[in-house]
Amino acid sequence: ATTTETREEAIKRLAAMQIAETATFEELDKGYDYTTKWNADEDGRYSLGEETTVFVPMDQPRSCSYDKFNSETRKNEPITIGSSSSPKDAKHGVELRGITLRQLRAIMANIIRRCLTEIWVDFKGEKLDP
Repeated sequence: ATTTETREEAIKRLAAMQIAETATFEELDKGYDYTTKWNADEDGRYSLGEETTVFVPMDQPRSCSYDKFNSETRKNEPITIGSSSSPKDAKHGVELRGITLRQLRAIMANIIRRCLTEIWVDFKGEKLDP
């Protein structure tokens, strides 16, 4: 059995193909502006402060780490996982393949930029607002 496409479905498919040809993912490839009011002190404690905006470069290697509390120094110390200099074909364990907060923020920046200009809709056809 073959499925036939309605005129409305064909119009939607063509519109989606046009978007796919012109859509960019510069937030994930190059970088994005990140704005926050949260500030961290030297002990890693966060507090609200003045709003600051920084450019987050996504085209530069960056080591991944987490903070671990050192009971002797009574401070958090960064623990680096993996290696940004690993070869492209290196196979890392599943624990090293998660998405980072930096990558999630890049996805959100991409959604905010594209949602309204491309008129994204939900399954009911109602316009989405990021």
